[in-house]
Amino acid sequence: MAFPCQKASVRSSAAQWNLEALIPSEEGDPLPCFFSVLPTGCTFQTLSSVGGERLLESVRAKLGPPASAPQVVKGGACGGEEEDSEFPFIGAMLSVTWEFPREYRDDFLAKVKALLGPCEGLS
Repeated sequence: MAFPCQKASVRSSAAQWNLEALIPSEEGDPLPCFFSVLPTGCTFQTLSSVGGERLLESVRAKLGPPASAPQVVKGGACGGEEEDSEFPFIGAMLSVTWEFPREYRDDFLAKVKALLGPCEGLS
């Protein structure tokens, strides 16, 4: 089952695929989240809150156990206010990473895209 993604922005290059999305929490508030899929790993970040923790648990259930325990990334601009991000957010974020063999990247990316299902801006 896909998340009820409200909006997404994707940037893709030969080296990485980045997604910024808004996913509603159980309370209905939009949670910013970020995926960055590299050749041998993926990083996921979302708001450091109860809703963010629930979202992270759902992501972990669908993508499998991450290589790192969740870490809180404090301060700064997540989503890149400096990068002119479509979903700028300043505050603490939860962050986890997955590692995989290079040949598994396309399969992992397909899992990430399936998580978001039909989402505005996701191609």
